[in-house]
Amino acid sequence: MLAEQRKKRILHEVQENGAAHVQDLSRLLGVSPMTVRRDLAELDEQGLLTRIHGGAESTTSTLEPAYSEKMSLNSEAKGAIARAAADMVGADQSIGFSAGTTCTRIAQEVTGRPEPSRLTVLTNSLPVADEFFRSQAGPEADPAKTSDPHQVLLTGGERTPSDALVGPLADATLGYLHVDILFLGAHSAGDAGLTTPNLAEARTNRALVRSARTVVAVFDHTKWGISGLAGFADWSEIDVVITSPGLPKEALEFMQEKIDKVVIAS
Repeated sequence: MLAEQRKKRILHEVQENGAAHVQDLSRLLGVSPMTVRRDLAELDEQGLLTRIHGGAESTTSTLEPAYSEKMSLNSEAKGAIARAAADMVGADQSIGFSAGTTCTRIAQEVTGRPEPSRLTVLTNSLPVADEFFRSQAGPEADPAKTSDPHQVLLTGGERTPSDALVGPLADATLGYLHVDILFLGAHSAGDAGLTTPNLAEARTNRALVRSARTVVAVFDHTKWGISGLAGFADWSEIDVVITSPGLPKEALEFMQEKIDKVVIAS
């Protein structure tokens, strides 16, 4: 791969995912970490990305890739996180899901397990709701004639690029509902907490957090260190974190000091 082709691929990865780590790029491109760091330095000088410790992040904090683009990113890590999260779900619980591809993977894992217990599901995510609707109907069944094993409540609201329903209607709905567990995805995470590039989604996520007895933050290691536009949860509001291997050591130690339980799913 020529140097210019390599840099274009690096830039593509950073822009689509919001950030990228040196080791991940090295494996992806089949070159040494030193080569990746040199490419990142040149791209940073051109103002095309911002170098951070261990990698780079997008220069545009408001960047929000389309949902379909994000679903295929870091799929193995999201699958491991989803399995660990699904293990927390018990019979007859009320479960909240924020928007995001990791939460969708959790919904797929929960609905894919044998003999699912009846759950009450509260979500502002269209894909999450669709996973539960589809599992109830089955591939060939008529949804209108099928007995639902789960109760699914959608908040209503305006749709965002991440297929979230947000805005005053969603926030008002969440104001009087409560769930046992909330699985909370994030565009980015850092010392200050969880963030998103979408202001309206941040407000609705805050309402989701207030509705939950236990808040479980779910994000893969590539989300750490990205600077999102709007914060929606600080670490004092998070009870459990489920993330993936590859998180910087200092980030893991930081969260272990702040949070009761940190799970590295693999």
